[in-house]
Amino acid sequence: MALNRLAWQEVGSSENLKGCVIALHGRGTSGEDLMPIADEMNLPHLRWIFPDAPLPFPDLLGGMMWYGSSAGNAADIQTSRKLLFDLLDHLIKKEHMAPENIALLGFSQGAVMSLDVGLRYPKRIGALIALSGFLAAPEKLTQEKSRASKSVPILLVHGTMDEVVPVKGSREAQAKLVAEGYSPELKEYPMGHQIVPEEITLIRNHLKMHLGLP
Repeated sequence: MALNRLAWQEVGSSENLKGCVIALHGRGTSGEDLMPIADEMNLPHLRWIFPDAPLPFPDLLGGMMWYGSSAGNAADIQTSRKLLFDLLDHLIKKEHMAPENIALLGFSQGAVMSLDVGLRYPKRIGALIALSGFLAAPEKLTQEKSRASKSVPILLVHGTMDEVVPVKGSREAQAKLVAEGYSPELKEYPMGHQIVPEEITLIRNHLKMHLGLP
């Protein structure tokens, strides 16, 4: 299905629904890339939405990205932010989902976007999870953050051997978030640019705690 040019796939039963996770993929892939994580989480009361980023990745047929070169990052991020705001608005206003029952989860570029969107969205979402990411334009956060986001539970996860997005990205994000009044949790693993089983357990517990899952 599509919404304002943002297409997505989804999995999860609508019966006894307790919450929703919007999972944002990394550069050069698509929403389908993260779909196996829903099965690995084994949380039957969740609905999972896997959007495709809006921009084509020039070096890979079928690959998508949330933002491109550093020269165009700001405009691209604003475009992707608006589309993700629209998706959240759709879920809350049209499908009557409570914002506190929605989590944003992202990997790599998707982690960057999950932080960007979750910290600026005017309603307080239930949880924010950024895997192997960093804060885009941290110097703008003081002015652009939403009041509602101040109490959102934030989980940062990174590999100490990540050569694609160095671990300092999450460390600097944690320091900035603390300075802005947030209470982020940072967990590091001896891994590269990947998702390991230990992360799955950590994420599952974060979602269960903050989305009120059984």
